[in-house]
Amino acid sequence: MRIFGPVVEGLGGALDLYQARHRVLAENVANAETPGYRARDLEFGTALARAFERSGTSESADGDAEPIVDARSVVKIDGNSVDLDTEMARLSENSMKIVALTRILARKYEGLKAAIQGGSR
Repeated sequence: MRIFGPVVEGLGGALDLYQARHRVLAENVANAETPGYRARDLEFGTALARAFERSGTSESADGDAEPIVDARSVVKIDGNSVDLDTEMARLSENSMKIVALTRILARKYEGLKAAIQGGSR
């Protein structure tokens, strides 16, 4: 028996993916001065679609999201392709999405809590 509907489970999977992306972007920032390091990102669209397809299973969505080398980034003379401004912008955007998903899930859980308590509170 499933306690949560596919929307809540899909949103949870999406939150897992955004958290995994945040780790990858933070690694890029941490390696901004590492010679030969290539900026990475997640193949996000495909993994997000799979997260919503698999809602109802116990599998974690972030297992599908494999970091890939960001082909759009420019490689500097030392072989590093991390641009701090770009990475910080991506981190900021990703953070906003995490906050938004967290708020949506909190409202869903508040609705469930109200239903359990009889809607009187």
